[in-house]
Amino acid sequence: MSTIIEKLLIARRSPNNQQSTRSVKSRLSRLLALTAFVLPLSLPLSASAQTPATIAGKQCVHNSAAFSVNVEWYDPASIVFKGGDAKDYKNYMILKNAKPIKTDKNVTVGLKSCTDAANRVAVVRIVGHSIANDAIIIAAGTLTGIATSVGGAFACAGTVGAGCIALAAVAPATGGAIAAVEKALPDVREIAYLGSPGTKNYVNISGTIWNVGIANNVPLSKNQGFAAISAWVDGGEPGPKSITFNNQSGYVAEMAVIYMQKQKIGSQIVVMPVVKSSGQVSLGFSKHIDIPVEIENSPIQVVITGVGTTKKQVLGTTIPANFSGNRCYKSYGTIFNAQGSTCR
Repeated sequence: MSTIIEKLLIARRSPNNQQSTRSVKSRLSRLLALTAFVLPLSLPLSASAQTPATIAGKQCVHNSAAFSVNVEWYDPASIVFKGGDAKDYKNYMILKNAKPIKTDKNVTVGLKSCTDAANRVAVVRIVGHSIANDAIIIAAGTLTGIATSVGGAFACAGTVGAGCIALAAVAPATGGAIAAVEKALPDVREIAYLGSPGTKNYVNISGTIWNVGIANNVPLSKNQGFAAISAWVDGGEPGPKSITFNNQSGYVAEMAVIYMQKQKIGSQIVVMPVVKSSGQVSLGFSKHIDIPVEIENSPIQVVITGVGTTKKQVLGTTIPANFSGNRCYKSYGTIFNAQGSTCR
């Protein structure tokens, strides 16, 4: 390239007429215009030019609500703000091919989801229920969307706002095409919170599916109150061979345990099913069901049912008859999507 420019400059100094000079200027101008676009594209793109770097830190979302949530953490600028009301989550889109850096599913009451960065974006969805954004009550001092971003957590497709970086800064990673971000956030009506929580306080999700609360007033350094499960009414100590039911849901539920045992009926010994129930258990309570050591070698059935839920059977599973120790099962979710699993 330098050889070509030198030849043009030599030609520029030669004793030619003005037309030749104008020709050289024109050729040089076209050449420089061409190199202005070609040269940068021929060089390797730096990581900082493609994606804003994450800033070391810690952010957390804590669930103290009567429903379960899924929490997705995205790297900076993976979520794009289109403009308009920053609290309307329909105004956000996701970069093409962008995937969460971390996903925590079924975060139930008393548990939290954290990330090791100060400027990631948290997308919190209520499991199994679509809500209108106006059902969310934002506590004073808690900001959502671009207003809470740190170090360019969001990109902007339109006017650059506070804490929002220009889309052009991440365009090299997407080919520079605005079409690369035209992918709506999935299940936007399930989103309870979207923002960059900050590194000072937890974002706390509370309330019910009908009245979702969002607050940001408990310091990360304060651990009190975040071991809620251990403080629940636990029904006393479980037996040496027992099954525990723990209700972490926004509905009342019941667990039944069925096992086979020899029983004397008159003068005969017969094998009959024995059914034990936890009774109806509300949010935050645990009940233990003790199992005799000597029972028939048939699988023990465990069934959890919800009260007033759209899906009555929450969980159905079996346990080997010869198990020992304590097994624990929980219910979680909402009345619209009641779910159950082993306890964490």
